[in-house]
Amino acid sequence: MKGCVIPLLLVILLLATSETIIVVDLSYPITEGAVSLLEDAVNLAGQIGSKKVVVILNTNGGTLSATEKIVDLMKKSGISFAVYVPPGGRAFSAGSIVLLASRVAGMGSGAVVGAAQPRPYDEKVAKAVAGWISSLAESSGRNKTAARGFVENNVALSADEALNYHIIEVKADSLDQFLDKIGWSGSLLYLNPGPRTSLLLLITNPDNAWFLIMVGVILILIGLAHPTYIMESAGSVLVLLGFLGMDLIGADLAAIMVIAIGSATMFLELKTGHGILAILGAIISSIGLILVYQSLPFLPMTVWSGTLVLILIFSSSLAGFYLYKIRSAMKRIPVHSIESLIGKEGIVKKKIKPGGEGVVLVESELWTATSDEELEEGEKVVVLGVSGLKLVVGRRER
Repeated sequence: MKGCVIPLLLVILLLATSETIIVVDLSYPITEGAVSLLEDAVNLAGQIGSKKVVVILNTNGGTLSATEKIVDLMKKSGISFAVYVPPGGRAFSAGSIVLLASRVAGMGSGAVVGAAQPRPYDEKVAKAVAGWISSLAESSGRNKTAARGFVENNVALSADEALNYHIIEVKADSLDQFLDKIGWSGSLLYLNPGPRTSLLLLITNPDNAWFLIMVGVILILIGLAHPTYIMESAGSVLVLLGFLGMDLIGADLAAIMVIAIGSATMFLELKTGHGILAILGAIISSIGLILVYQSLPFLPMTVWSGTLVLILIFSSSLAGFYLYKIRSAMKRIPVHSIESLIGKEGIVKKKIKPGGEGVVLVESELWTATSDEELEEGEKVVVLGVSGLKLVVGRRER
């Protein structure tokens, strides 16, 4: 029977037809993870011969490079893309560009589209994006003047306004109603992100990528102070994943340098061991995160960004305190060092003859001891020195 088991994906592919509509839930920032998700949709469409993909869009924005790749994919794949913003959803910034690149678009009650002005405002970037978004609107048969307003005046439109200004074709309060109004019929095949796409969606969020780098630095820092090779390895992996997710090759150089300086400052904590540099490094790297957002004009900072900054600073404080304790402990003579017993008082538990051996109780532990004197059980002694693992004791002066 084992040879008759057919994987679930194969069953889906066998049941799917050219009339199947692939549904993609793009409720994520427009990053490389979103690009991967839509690439998966195009590949799946090719496997089953479908020509229709509907994107459920709900996003606050994303990176310009990822937006360009998604638009190219939508325009060159030979597949009809429909974009639907559900009730109460958002197609802000980069999301509005994705919507305008679709063949047909719709929105639900309470949904909003627009607000695509680069932040911080850069006239050169704004003019380039305004021209691009206008061209996309025109090629899709939509209102290019209203589209330019998204960039030039940071205009945001409700569903009714978007319909009146011909930014979208229909208003619908459910996906089924949307598909019915645009005349798309067929079975729906919902595409779930695969392992690779799920990882990219997670780490390409700038908040998460930056946080991975900082946590990785902290783990490496602790690992170097207290070598286990586990923390160093785990920290290195997190740092690499963070750099991958942040797409540093295309990121602003100043942001990279600030984050690197912040990380280096945290490493200097190994030299001082008082915790201040760990906290200072975390603050500097937080400034680097702000610069990253400034180099990504379509991706706004969120409450989550501030929360991650606070978590990092708190974690760095704990790491600095931990390193301080380690450094302090390393300066002290270990509690169980035999040399630390010199000068301590004890009691004879087994008689010691001159030049012979006996047993003494010192610091709640029994030790083999020698002496030049004859010492009876119960006598109080003082540790004069050590010989290997034996104590050299003498009668305590009264």
